[in-house]
Amino acid sequence: MRSVFWILLGASLSTACDGKSILTVINAAHHGTRVDGKLPDLGDTDKARVFVNDQGWTVTLSAGFVVTAFAQLETCDGETIEVGTPFGPYPEYWSEQDKNVTDFGFADLPEATYCKLILEYGRYQSSVAGMAEDTPFPVKDVTEVEGRTVLLAGYAEKDDGMGGSITHNFVLESDQTIRVPLDLSKISPSGGAFTITGDENATPNLTILKTYDALFQGVDFASLDTDAFNKALPERLIANTSIISGTAIY
Repeated sequence: MRSVFWILLGASLSTACDGKSILTVINAAHHGTRVDGKLPDLGDTDKARVFVNDQGWTVTLSAGFVVTAFAQLETCDGETIEVGTPFGPYPEYWSEQDKNVTDFGFADLPEATYCKLILEYGRYQSSVAGMAEDTPFPVKDVTEVEGRTVLLAGYAEKDDGMGGSITHNFVLESDQTIRVPLDLSKISPSGGAFTITGDENATPNLTILKTYDALFQGVDFASLDTDAFNKALPERLIANTSIISGTAIY
């Protein structure tokens, strides 16, 4: 799947020698909310994610995904560089291993200081995936992902106070294009902006993170209004998307 990467890498290294551009890799990953500064283990690979939200509901997130469709970087002077996505749209399943980093895009970046990355989550379209330069990302069920941007499906449980439990199934989703501005102005280890000098000894990486359990913050499933939640889901996703320099998630 990564054959295009090596073609781009070779091209970038040759231009980098002339001080023109450096290949930068854009990655995606997800995880749960930190507890006492540490990332929790909420489920094994290809298994449901199980966690308790702030309303006391034990949530079993058994299916779902979010689709990354587009990204671009913006210099602090306002110039934009589109991120290439040779594998097409990326359907990132919540059941994939937490903290597992997947490279979905590449950009040849000229020497500059970069203050922003614009990410777009968007509807999965198999016709677009089919036009990818390289082998598209795999999908588990094309009928499930087709036309959706984000899906959260599973059930929530809570004690009923009488020795039993209350269970509510949920299927929450959006097909909206969700534009997420991510700040790069303080992302470097020194606290400054993301910078390409042209003298990099290693390939620069940026990793976009999603905190999936936080999408359910404030949700009381006993009174959940599915339509209202779906309408608010884009804003919830924006609020729980972040970015780091590099690929180390800990």
